[in-house]
Amino acid sequence: MKKLALISLLYILAILPLKAEELSFNNFLSTTLTNSYKLKISQLDTQISKKGINEARSEYFPTINAFATTERYNDLTNGTSQITAVGNEILLNRDYYQDMAALGLSYNVFDFGIRRKKLDIAKADNKQRELLLERDTKDLKLDTADLYGETLNFYKQSKIKQETLSLQKELTEINKQLRTAGKKSEIDVVNSEIAVSETQTELDEIDTNLAKKLTEISFYTNKDYDKKTIVMNDFPKDISTIKTDADGVVQLSASITSYIPEESVDAKIYDLEIQKKQKEYEIQKKYNYPKLRFDTRYNFYGSDVNSFWNGVDDISQRSFSLRLSLSFVLFDGLKNINTISKKKMEVEKAKIEKQQQLAELKKKYDQIQLDVQNARIQSQNNEKTLTLVNKNLDMLKRLHTNGIVEKASCIEKQLELLEKKQKLEQNKIKYAVSLYKLHVIEEEL
Repeated sequence: MKKLALISLLYILAILPLKAEELSFNNFLSTTLTNSYKLKISQLDTQISKKGINEARSEYFPTINAFATTERYNDLTNGTSQITAVGNEILLNRDYYQDMAALGLSYNVFDFGIRRKKLDIAKADNKQRELLLERDTKDLKLDTADLYGETLNFYKQSKIKQETLSLQKELTEINKQLRTAGKKSEIDVVNSEIAVSETQTELDEIDTNLAKKLTEISFYTNKDYDKKTIVMNDFPKDISTIKTDADGVVQLSASITSYIPEESVDAKIYDLEIQKKQKEYEIQKKYNYPKLRFDTRYNFYGSDVNSFWNGVDDISQRSFSLRLSLSFVLFDGLKNINTISKKKMEVEKAKIEKQQQLAELKKKYDQIQLDVQNARIQSQNNEKTLTLVNKNLDMLKRLHTNGIVEKASCIEKQLELLEKKQKLEQNKIKYAVSLYKLHVIEEEL
């Protein structure tokens, strides 16, 4: 009985429909911004750079060190040794305890502004990290729109291809009946079967791509999605604040139409990088300059022949030293000269990288604007046409024909409409993605 009950339960679970998983762009975007590894790393980099500022400031403070040692000396000759010293090692013909403690202070009095420049680099790095976080957030929004659009496109294609495949199979059976009746040739039947095979291949490829894209989405959301149960929503109508006129023409803001790459976040990031490289170059030029340091030290000693604790009690101030030192490098094998040359070239490299990045950025933003305008032209009547196509498809589905020839004709019209619907859906998605990306860019400006 238990086995029968278990089998019955498993059977019921097997035939139950799988629960649909709903996925919307807004939820995907929100989850992505929250779970993004890249943003989390970028946020930590920003916090680390703040600590770097404090680290650079610490060089303006003196360094205070404390030292302490204790030792036990045993004479293994029982006082018979005639040797009193070997090199720097003093030998005493007795046993004793000895303790030492010291307190020292060191301060870099003057270094030709090296500390100042290190602090400037740390501040520039912190500002750069803040801007990088801003840019990474923007790039993630753009990537999210692209990914969701690509996934939604495959999702729509899969649904349309499934419907197309079902109609083609039905049409194939009708053509077989018409062949038997002498109204269709064998070639017509074969062509129908070929169309079914080709559509099945296309559907398999689309479903594979859909599964891959859902895997990419899972990377950002930490959720698993099944292409068989997933329900993807269209982009929301209020996805963008970009306005359109009565004819659907996109009204670009002055900030977008007069976009200047040199004033972008990316430009500021590279300016800070050039600034950092320039400071490193200036620091390196001064590394072999004289350095003035101040040092002081208090030394405490104590000793006793019989007891460690008596030796500790005997500790008292026994010496004090002050030192002002000036040091500089006379020759380092031309190491610093070569390092200076390298730092100078790194400055020039950063300037060229900036120009390259800005050129690519201008091209990217111009392309997004062109995508919007192109998609707008293609989709002026997109919504109206798509609505009519869907309406006609619904009418054809409800249409009951008595004649087999009329039914075949009805299916062929449905197939034509499905092909048109697929193109309209693709353009609708492309337009929504372009509008949102333009919206993200406008937010930055």
